[in-house]
Amino acid sequence: MSDKLAIEGGKPVRTAAWPAWPQWDDSEKQALIGVLESGKWGIGGPRVDELEARYAALHDAEHAVACCNGTVAIQIALVAAGIEPGDEVITTPYTFMATALAALSVGAVPVFVDVEPGTHNIDTALISEAVTDRTRAILPVHIGGRPADMDGVLEVAKQHDLRVVEDAAQAWLGSWRGKGVGALGDAGTFSFQSSKNLTGGEGGIVVMNDDEVWKRAWSYHNCGRNIGGAWYDHEHPGLNYRLSEFQAAVLLAGLDRFPEQQASRRAAMDTLSAALASIDGLLLPDNDDRITGHGCHILMVRLDESKVQGDRMAIVEALQAEGVPAGPGYTVPLYEQGFFDWYAERPTGGGPLLKDAMQRPFDSYSLPVCEELCRTTIWIKHDVLLAGPDEMGDVVTAFEKVIGVAHEREVPRAST
Repeated sequence: MSDKLAIEGGKPVRTAAWPAWPQWDDSEKQALIGVLESGKWGIGGPRVDELEARYAALHDAEHAVACCNGTVAIQIALVAAGIEPGDEVITTPYTFMATALAALSVGAVPVFVDVEPGTHNIDTALISEAVTDRTRAILPVHIGGRPADMDGVLEVAKQHDLRVVEDAAQAWLGSWRGKGVGALGDAGTFSFQSSKNLTGGEGGIVVMNDDEVWKRAWSYHNCGRNIGGAWYDHEHPGLNYRLSEFQAAVLLAGLDRFPEQQASRRAAMDTLSAALASIDGLLLPDNDDRITGHGCHILMVRLDESKVQGDRMAIVEALQAEGVPAGPGYTVPLYEQGFFDWYAERPTGGGPLLKDAMQRPFDSYSLPVCEELCRTTIWIKHDVLLAGPDEMGDVVTAFEKVIGVAHEREVPRAST
């Protein structure tokens, strides 16, 4: 194969397509027709209940509450865990905006601590120093499907009497020391949005073991009703965040094939990680024997800036030109996102303005590891991994080709 980069007119490593996503077959079609013909499209249908029971069991939880999306799932979990306006919630800046947005939506104040370079997850050694008299919860994110250090999270939570809500939006079938993530803290949340490994187009779910947390979550997502109570009794604050029977039907059909798909992704991730680790200039995630199941949504690799020339976007574009749909992931830390400015001028659930409730303003953050990761990380997502281990050779060859050039000179941007 020519060493000339495809972005400069050379022959690309791969021209074959990667697996399309989402995947479906006649089982989804028949499931949707079944809901249509049943006349029970929402309340009163059996499929949401079945989904909740099956998914709770999948993650070693006693209960689950299905809802309309993953952002709302975090909001429900925080409310169910007792988080109130003005409370501080410690979380990570290397995540999608939904993590912080959910806290803001209940009037809580997100507080950021830095992440670990080898995991992209919250650095548990830094949590205690961020705890104040207003801290009420820790919100770790199992980013890319890799479980965070839950030993460290739970230890700090115990020391400071804090709630733990796990954002497991990308960590389906993820497990820590043999137990499903999401059920390790007070509540855990998952997303079924269209890009996710298990999808209903949209949707989310909250899992938990505590009966009281479950009852509060169920009530909040169902207009403040009580389980088994009268339909027009609304004893608690709540909104309509219910999942439809159509979405539940699609998710149940996908759940039937999901373990096999995840096994293929995991085998591909293992193969790809081992091969990429030998490429000088790439840094692979740290190994951790406590992780007994990876959600395999994203493999995150980092560029070693001391060895590789050119910026990350140039290398991403070069990989894409070689036929590998790599991506840059999060390009700025969450605390630099503009939506915080809007929230800063608004009350925290009827209390003081958010900017006045913050003990540390968002524009005062400078977390060096997160900022480096936003500059150096490259994502390989689950649709590539779904191709299986035998197809990972093209990914490796593309990285070898592009990084080999980056050792010698800057890789050009596609626009130049």
